[in-house]
Amino acid sequence: MEEIQELKRQGMKFQGISNVTGYDRKTIRKYLRETARPPIYGPREARASKLDRFKCVIGKRCNAGVWNAVVLLRELRERGYEGGYTILKDYLQPRRREARVVAVRRFETQPGQQAQVDWGHLGSIETSKGECKLWVFVLTLGHSRAIAAEAAVDQKLRTLLRPAGPKALLLAPSRATRVRIVARASRASLGACSRM
Repeated sequence: MEEIQELKRQGMKFQGISNVTGYDRKTIRKYLRETARPPIYGPREARASKLDRFKCVIGKRCNAGVWNAVVLLRELRERGYEGGYTILKDYLQPRRREARVVAVRRFETQPGQQAQVDWGHLGSIETSKGECKLWVFVLTLGHSRAIAAEAAVDQKLRTLLRPAGPKALLLAPSRATRVRIVARASRASLGACSRM
């Protein structure tokens, strides 16, 4: 703007200023008429989105666990939505990230109220009758996060329900982050392995 005004003061015509600066003659004329204030550029006002009317419905459906954009698009179209898939997907994407953060929130339980159990594969052991898979049963208490683990050669119900023997391992919560279980298979469990 100041450059255009300086060239005009030096006596240049609009075409000459246009050649020097690269601006169109109409732009130069506009800037020279509005010498009192320089142009102000700023963020534009947000336009109304096609989703604005449906954000409440989308929020309710997401709270109900429906995050699939294709399913939501079908439901919104039934309610009169005229927008496309991409605008809906772009609207859902940051909200999915927020929902994942909330989903891993830790919850507390009273002693004796809750435990989580799972089976895991430890590898295989060699026996005189061949190779046998070795499994670990892990029980994590909800209140203290203490872990009990026991190795087994199968995942049958009778194996799960039998009383814990000397090979059961109880781990304190502070040591539960890194657990290495060394299984000592008894002769009875190896016999069960060879019969499988």
